[in-house]
Parts: sequence; structure tokens; C-alpha cells
Amino acid sequence: MSTDHPAASPTTPRLCLDPVTGRPAFVAPQRSGKPDDEALAKRLGPAGRPLQWCPFCAGNESRTPQSVLRIPADAALPWRARIVPNAFPITTAAAAFPVGEGREAVGLHDVVIESPRHDRSILDLAADAWEDVWTICQRRLATAAEMERLAWATIFKNSGARAGASLEHVHSQIVGIDVIPPAIAAEAATIARDAATFPRVIDAARSEGRVVGERDGLVVLVPPAPRQPFETWIMTTAREPHLHTAAPARVAALASLTRDLVRRLGHVAPGCHYNWWLHAAPFARTRDHDPVVAAWHWHLEVLPRLSELAGFEIGTGCHITTRSAEESARLLREAGGSGAS
Repeated sequence: MSTDHPAASPTTPRLCLDPVTGRPAFVAPQRSGKPDDEALAKRLGPAGRPLQWCPFCAGNESRTPQSVLRIPADAALPWRARIVPNAFPITTAAAAFPVGEGREAVGLHDVVIESPRHDRSILDLAADAWEDVWTICQRRLATAAEMERLAWATIFKNSGARAGASLEHVHSQIVGIDVIPPAIAAEAATIARDAATFPRVIDAARSEGRVVGERDGLVVLVPPAPRQPFETWIMTTAREPHLHTAAPARVAALASLTRDLVRRLGHVAPGCHYNWWLHAAPFARTRDHDPVVAAWHWHLEVLPRLSELAGFEIGTGCHITTRSAEESARLLREAGGSGAS
């Protein structure tokens, strides 16, 4: 380690690269200590009384770091949604100093607390409250885009234990990092070769019967090579690289469509846990006319967790699904629900 920098803590998040593939791995020792509902209830109160132990419930704000953003902004009013730094981050706000193998993992890592109540599903929230969640996320992503050290940022949700959630209280996470992750780099490489990639994806979904719904410049479609049954993407129909620059109507449509999609999933796969994540373009502060960014369509990928990833999937990067894309789309359409047409 360079003698010009202070010694790093053993808990300092760091970024290491696979020497063969270049695949990044975030080493985050602090996350081994993140709590779960059972442990918190055992230590702080009865499992049936989450207000006594859940750090995300209103009244327990002292159990989380201080909010960096909230709705409403007036601290004298009760909050409806708030964002706090993750107490168990995969990144550090420090500069990228060498740390043993690799270097410090520079970025931000936040938790989006989506309700003051101990709601377990986004469907427990009123429609306007869920729109507040996406509005506050958009604002935080806009802040991340202004941080010069960051190259890219995302919002993701782990809903349910099979999807990696340790706390049942509805929440998402925002991560901004100073590298372009492999999935985004792969999409960028495809777009660099063919700027019409995203329009072609949408046109094919329409012609092949894989569209589930559309609203206000967003289309809900099942991709042609789903990783799990009922995998779905919510994508802008026009070129738009970043959610943080989207118009309010687009954010409202995203809120409505995500609620509708979760409701449909509840019909076709009752009780399923799921993940979603945002694929926005890399930040391009010094490349305003970057053709890849200009051709990007931000999209939210929604992945139900209906089967476990096993050796073949993990070892090869290939996936196995038991339903075709066309069948998944048909069943999701038949499930009906409000918010899509």
C-alpha cells in the first residue's frame, strides 16, 4: 500500500478484479453484520410488534443514518419516503486508494425507505405514495449524476428472502460506482455496433406478442431470452438515457406500471419473490454527444425468483427457464390489472 495514504480499516469496502475475465468483485466486510428481521425482533422486541425493532418504521429514525433526502422536505411534517446512507455499504466515499488486493470501492450506497409503516409489499402503499418513492429516487439519481467520481448509478429492489432481502419492510437501494459494470458495458458495446438496438427490441416484442402493456412512453415487454419465467422489462419507447432526466409524467407512468406488474405477478406466480434493477446509460459528462448514450433507452428489468441459480447458470452465465417468452407475456396479459393498457 502507498505510504502516502492512511491505513485502511479492515472493513473498508474494496473493489477487486478477476485476473482472467476482468470481472469486478466488491469485497464488503461490513455486510456480514447486516441485520435481519428475526435477529432484530429477538434482540429488541416481539416479532409481532415491528415498531419496537424495525429500523425503517416511523419513530425509529435514530436507528438509521440521517436522511439525505425525504418527502416531504419539511422536517416538521411526517415523512412518506426517505433515503439514508446504507449502514452496511459496498462502497466508500473516499478516494480510490490501494487496499491490499484491489483498491477502495468508491461510490455511494443508499437505502430507500419506501413507507413509514411496516408495509411488506409495494401494493400496500397508496398509488400516490408509491409515486413519491420514484420521485425521490429520481432526485437522488440526479445528485449521483453530478458526482464527478461516479461513472454510473442504479436503483434496485430485493423483494423477499429468495431475492436477497434481509428486512421485510419495503425498501430499495441506490448504488453509484466509479466503474462501468459488465452488464452495462455489454449493452453499450451492442449499441455502439447498432444504434437501433433498443427500437429493434421493442418492435420485435410487438410483432411477436411479447408486449404486456404500454403507458406514457413506456412499454412493458417480456424479453426474447428470459432468465426466469415472467421476466419483464419496462423500457422507454423513445431514446432517453437516464431516469433522472425523465419528465414527471414518465416517472408517474413507471410508478403505475411497476405496481401493475407486481399485481400481475401475484396472479401468475402467487407469493413469488423478485428483484428489479435499473439499466441506465453511463454518465457522460465530457462526452455530451456520445452516440451510445444518445441511443440508450433506460429500462427496468424485473426478475421473479421462481427457481434457484445452480451450477450451470453460475458457471456459464447461461440461464434455464421453464416458460417461453411468448407464454409468459400471454399469461401476464391475461392476469389483467390497472395501470397498463
